[in-house]
Amino acid sequence: MRKLDLAIVKLASCSGCLNEVLYSLVSRQELLKHLDILYFTEFQDLNDVKEVDLAIVEGSVATSEHEEFLKLVREKSRLVLALGTCAVYGGVQSLRVGEDLRKVVEASYPNPSFIEVLPDVKSVDSVVSVDYKLPGCPVNGESLARLLVKLALGGSETPIVENLCSECKRRGVFCVTVLSGKPCLGPVVMAGCGALCPSFGRGCYGCYGLSTLVVDRERLEEFLKTLEKFGVGRDDLVALLKAYSYSSLSKLIAR
Repeated sequence: MRKLDLAIVKLASCSGCLNEVLYSLVSRQELLKHLDILYFTEFQDLNDVKEVDLAIVEGSVATSEHEEFLKLVREKSRLVLALGTCAVYGGVQSLRVGEDLRKVVEASYPNPSFIEVLPDVKSVDSVVSVDYKLPGCPVNGESLARLLVKLALGGSETPIVENLCSECKRRGVFCVTVLSGKPCLGPVVMAGCGALCPSFGRGCYGCYGLSTLVVDRERLEEFLKTLEKFGVGRDDLVALLKAYSYSSLSKLIAR
């Protein structure tokens, strides 16, 4: 295995995915031997770094400073990984899109005058080119570790696109909607978490994002109508999809 030079970058996020990054690395000492972390947002200035093999970017683009910084990251990186739902889709910050931004800021911060954000929330790939995407809120640390091993070996990721229901079937988890009438987004969202929520008897709320390769606008609309029959309000459903699938949802609506 060759050594990979890494940059670990944080934009607008809760840092949950960074926690998974650290856990993945410190719990795998053999993997850690083959990685050199040359940059970490909290610790140093990126201008001190000449070039890295892989930039791991967590978080969405919420300010003009984020945009410029991300472009600099792209220039210095051979490969870029968008890590987590915020980086891949825009994340929970997207809930403010379409709202009165001034009111949102005033309700969220004690000193609103200090806050200057973009009117829209952008995924990483809407600003720069991205080589790999690992969604999740937070991301699955096992998936990250597998990708790092492949890259260190000179290989690449082979994405398998399937919906959450597939993971339930493999794990022998009974459908929470069929069994107990609980609403679940499993049929229309991406797998990757190991069917975590359904394993504990609750419906999936889609934190890995819409499975847009198999779900089009018409199918999504029919599915939402079905969930409404289970007593779920349309506004609540749209809020879930907006929070975890904003960029994909926007593309579907635009078609």
